[in-house]
Amino acid sequence: MSKSNSVSSFLKKLSYWQAINLYITLKQASTDISFEDAKVEALTKYGDDDLRYMLEEAINSPNPKHHQQSSKYSIPHSLHK
Repeated sequence: MSKSNSVSSFLKKLSYWQAINLYITLKQASTDISFEDAKVEALTKYGDDDLRYMLEEAINSPNPKHHQQSSKYSIPHSLHK
């Protein structure tokens, strides 16, 4: 099964509210958005294609939020890609 098919299969198994919660979580993980704003966006803009794109992006090419404070944790050089 291809990665895209695996993601689609996973998403099809989610209930509506599980999909909404996943959308909120992925949105908050990738942007500086409040829970309430992410929830409103999820409830008004949610679509299977949007959620599939967000999940595939998170799995395959994560782009973490950048904060001005530096992290107290360092990533070993060998893990940088």
